[in-house]
Amino acid sequence: MNLSNLLKFFVPKETKFYAMFNEAAICCIEASVELNNLFNSSTSDELKAIRLKIKAIEKRGDDVATQVFDALNNTFITPFDREDIHELANTLDDVVDLIYSVSGKVEYYRLTEFSAYMKDMVAEIQRGCEQIQTAVNGLENFKNNDKTLRACKDLNKLESRVDKYFYLGISSLFDNEKDAIELIKQKDILLNIEKIANKMEDVSDVVKTILVKYA
Repeated sequence: MNLSNLLKFFVPKETKFYAMFNEAAICCIEASVELNNLFNSSTSDELKAIRLKIKAIEKRGDDVATQVFDALNNTFITPFDREDIHELANTLDDVVDLIYSVSGKVEYYRLTEFSAYMKDMVAEIQRGCEQIQTAVNGLENFKNNDKTLRACKDLNKLESRVDKYFYLGISSLFDNEKDAIELIKQKDILLNIEKIANKMEDVSDVVKTILVKYA
């Protein structure tokens, strides 16, 4: 038995971290739901209302990340490496931050019409955030490794699907959009949605790293 496995028998379980990770994952889900709503809205009033909801969720996500960092500073023995806890909290928070950023760009660009590719991408983002919660919650009980790894694998596949929609969206944009300014705006939105999927894959990578060390 290696040292990390041996330590599991003696290290007390710090459940407060798992609860905070779950709350961060819930923020991801709620933000992704509102992002999906945003790209299926049709009026500026709807956009502004949804943007405010995402802003409130983003603030809550920041608070959760701060709670994790404070807990790290006040906990002598953590359930896994401090660096991994810090990285996981940061990456989960980044997902919500990027969703908030996209919502801001939509508002600033005064967009009210969205391509089918954008809608497909944000629908994938919403499904992926549900997998994030499954993956993160799996860290509390390593007996459910198969379920956790499936969620991580789904996140990897999701990133590939979003990439495909991104390139199709870019191709369609250059084929059909004649207004140069509108093209720049639409391209920027597509690029920033893709960044969300990339960050979600980063969450998967952090979870898998923890599993390799401790499972």
